[in-house]
This record gives sequence, C-alpha cells and structure tokens, in this order.
Amino acid sequence: MSNMDFSKLGYKHYEELSNEEMQWAYDKIVEQWRKFLSLNAPDLVLEKDYFIHKRNVFEVISRCNKRELYHYVFHNLKEVTEYKVIAIKCFWIMTLKPFMVTNSNSEIYNCPNEMFSLFLILETIEEVMAKFFPDKEFSYPSEARMRDLLYKFKFCSLSREAMIALVETLADTYGVGISYILDNYETIK
Repeated sequence: MSNMDFSKLGYKHYEELSNEEMQWAYDKIVEQWRKFLSLNAPDLVLEKDYFIHKRNVFEVISRCNKRELYHYVFHNLKEVTEYKVIAIKCFWIMTLKPFMVTNSNSEIYNCPNEMFSLFLILETIEEVMAKFFPDKEFSYPSEARMRDLLYKFKFCSLSREAMIALVETLADTYGVGISYILDNYETIK
C-alpha cells in the first residue's frame, strides 16, 4: 500500500440515495404524518388546511442519510440505533418545517412539526418497548410534560446531539434505553 492509498483503510464515502430510496423514505414520512393527523387533527384536508413542502421532506431524508455516515466515520458506529435515527429525523423536521398547517382553528396550528416530532419519538419508544415487554402497556407522559417538551422543541435551541440525548433519556424512563439494549444485546438480536 502506498502512502496515498487511503481506500484500503476502510473509509466509507457518502452515496446519495437513489430516487426510489428517496421516494420510499418520503412515502414513509408522509404515512407517519397522516397517522399523526388521524389521531390529532383528522378534519384537516391536504392543500386546503395543510401543505407538505416536498423538497423540505427530501432534505430531511438526505440530511438523515448523511448523519448516518457521520456516525460511521466519526464515531465508528456500524449501526445506528432507532433512537439516534428518530432524534436526527425530528431535529431536521423541526428545523426545516416541511409540514405547514394553514387552518388557524386547528389544535396543531401553532407547532405542527414539533407535535409531529414528539409523536414520532413516543411512537418509536412505544415500538421498542413492545418488542422487549409485549405485555407491558405503554403510558404517555403527562400533559404537562408533553407541553414542556413541545415548548423546548419550539423555543429552545436544541442541537442534534441534544435531541439524541433527550430521546435516549426519555427511552430510559420507559426502561428501554441504551443501557438496557446494550445489556441485552445478545438476547435481542
């Protein structure tokens, strides 16, 4: 190996997602958005009461994809946990705000992206919890706690790393945090 042959060092380079992969990821996010709406604002009509900024959703997907490479290169993480994935996705949703509610009478009018992000975080934790504790019922945080989280999402400057820490800590409160996953890694594979 010459002094300049870096390819043999195992360095991974970034590859853009294919159009099919981008469309699949877009469809998944929109499906999750529609599920969120069905539970929180079922009367809203697309292009009348709300809009989806498609380019911003694609940007969310692209930045999440780039962040996975970042974790691989700089943190030597071969796999990224669901918590990191959802935290980064929510960070970019709250930053790029691809979901715009125009119906001012809607309960989600003031912060649809933040509410959707909290929904995604809790849904992820609920899904992980169901895998490990199928007989245990998931209970949502109190209304006051959820309002506090939404306030922080909307008005505080949270970094990507702070979002990851928040999601992982929230998962810890449900007993399915990183320490539980690491302690039980062999049995859950």
